[in-house]
Amino acid sequence: MKPLTLQEVVDALDGTLDRPVPIGNVKRVVTDSREVQAGDLFVAIRGPHFDGHDFADRAFAAGAVAAVVRSDFPHARADAVADASTGPVPMLIRVEEPVVALGRLARYYRQSVINGGVTIVAVTGSNGKTTTKSMIAHVLSGRWKGRASPKSYNNQIGVPLTLLASEPSEEFVVCEVGTNAPGEISALARLIEPEIAVITGIAPVHLEGLGSLDNIAAEKLSLLGALRPDGCAVVNADHEILRWTLAQQRDWTACKKVTFGAWEQADLRLTAWRMLTGAADAPLGVQEFTVNDRFVYRLHVPGRHNVFNAMAAIGVARRFGMSDAEVAERLASFRLPPMRLGYERAGPVTIINDAYNANPASVTAAVDVLEQAPAAGRRVLVLGDMRELGEASGSLHEEVARRIGAGRIDMVIAVGGHARLVRDVVRRTSGRRIETHAYGSTALARRRVASLVVPGDTILVKGSRLLALERLVEVIRKRAAGMDSRPKTESGKSRRRPCR
Repeated sequence: MKPLTLQEVVDALDGTLDRPVPIGNVKRVVTDSREVQAGDLFVAIRGPHFDGHDFADRAFAAGAVAAVVRSDFPHARADAVADASTGPVPMLIRVEEPVVALGRLARYYRQSVINGGVTIVAVTGSNGKTTTKSMIAHVLSGRWKGRASPKSYNNQIGVPLTLLASEPSEEFVVCEVGTNAPGEISALARLIEPEIAVITGIAPVHLEGLGSLDNIAAEKLSLLGALRPDGCAVVNADHEILRWTLAQQRDWTACKKVTFGAWEQADLRLTAWRMLTGAADAPLGVQEFTVNDRFVYRLHVPGRHNVFNAMAAIGVARRFGMSDAEVAERLASFRLPPMRLGYERAGPVTIINDAYNANPASVTAAVDVLEQAPAAGRRVLVLGDMRELGEASGSLHEEVARRIGAGRIDMVIAVGGHARLVRDVVRRTSGRRIETHAYGSTALARRRVASLVVPGDTILVKGSRLLALERLVEVIRKRAAGMDSRPKTESGKSRRRPCR
């Protein structure tokens, strides 16, 4: 972040002060008091499980030059914070709502500090946002200096923090943009004002807040409404609803567009795909794919869905002027972010950790990876609930369970409120061929999952973020560490657990 004067910050926040503005600069903006360093601005955010206002004194003790607080922050508490401070008298900037004020500060920074010199790429979609964001940043960084939003900083807090962390000397910033309610993407887009907007696709996710696929398509495409003049949209053309919605909106038809996908009229068209084996750094295989019958690329990450994420990155890189040879070299060296089809060997067990999040499309894609993975023994799926699906939640879990039951999985361990439904549908669809277990919570599954694991298992862990299924990965890893080999019978042959 380029330092801002305290006066600039107060004006941009539209805040009020208890005392005159002192002379000084803000070097960084943070929302976690544990991360505060000297010269930082601390923004006190009130969440469902914490209130940043309770940690203002800690922020000042760590060196914060000012804190953004709600206008109703008691003066008595402000005096107590001042008394506890060992440094300069703390400056409290009062605003009506700190999160909204944070957005105003980010918009000011975008328009006055990094305006024109930094090309901003905004990425949204129902699936693949984080992976696509990471791919784009990895490809572009082969030639230019820039950054991408950390982790999944894709909401009204994360997007402003991403913008405020950028430097005028950088040449690109890739922002991830998420939503679970109408209007959220449009509001974030006005802060970002991207030069390039990427839509990875749509799927039945966040139905609880958005209601239908039509609404999801409109919400995602609203990102295009804030494109800067001469901006470009890179859109997955395989979704008919996206194509139709894009064609209906006059505001969007005039902007430059690059479409990608398997659709025969896409600008970047997938014309060939195959799996290769033998790469030491890609145990689940290497994907080779061809675009427009001419341009060949390789991905050392699993999942055919990641080919389309890569095609979005190709569209952005071409807009930046990169050659196909440059793009191909960068894509070949890309690796997935944590908890996204992460492969590891734990003793005689293989773990595929995809516990970051889940919806019907991403679960189906992950199951495809498990079915195609080389396996010495059983293919085991640990499947957590898919959240925020609204009234369609039951039917969508049933649909996914039918797909699993008709496939090549050997065991399913279902976790969460829909676990029994998933178990019953998998049993019925598979004719009880698939061994099934159901646990109502991650805590319950944690007590039992170790006893279900045997040497030779290839285990995929997939579920919505709220279930924290990575805790099961820890249990499986610990269990596998104590295994030496597959249990043996008296004859010396390997013995598998019987199906139940």
